[in-house]
Amino acid sequence: MSEAKTLAVIAGGVGGAVGAFVGVSIGGDPLTVTLTTMVVALLVGSGVIASAVVAGDVEFLAEPDGE
Repeated sequence: MSEAKTLAVIAGGVGGAVGAFVGVSIGGDPLTVTLTTMVVALLVGSGVIASAVVAGDVEFLAEPDGE
């Protein structure tokens, strides 16, 4: 698996876990929980990818083919 794919899997896992935790913690009706979970997951996942790219761990944007 290329670095970019590995990073995407990690970002998805971390984002989903944090999003689910925040969504359930806030509570409310199912639609609110779902939307909160999705938004937080997207933000956290994007942050994980951005921090890895800025740190230079993964050349995600420079080489999208993963080579």
